[in-house]
Amino acid sequence: MRSALCLAPLLAGCLGCAAGLPPPAAAHQHWVAGYVFGLWGKADLDVRDDCPTAGAESVRIGTTWSTLLVSAATLGVYTPREVRVLCRAQ
Repeated sequence: MRSALCLAPLLAGCLGCAAGLPPPAAAHQHWVAGYVFGLWGKADLDVRDDCPTAGAESVRIGTTWSTLLVSAATLGVYTPREVRVLCRAQ
């Protein structure tokens, strides 16, 4: 019992000094336009607008449920894609 009381402050001190993980960077989401089931249309996206200092860690382009619903509602005339830009941690 006595040794447990002596080790408790030591353990608390060690846990208090543990380094935490850096906070996750916010992902920026954009929709880029496409037409006729995505066969027509061009979009330019500059990731420096989202990540001006550290740069982009990853860029993902794809379809989400919301873009699928919009495509279905317009019968494929307007077919957006979602672009997700994740910035590097500073």
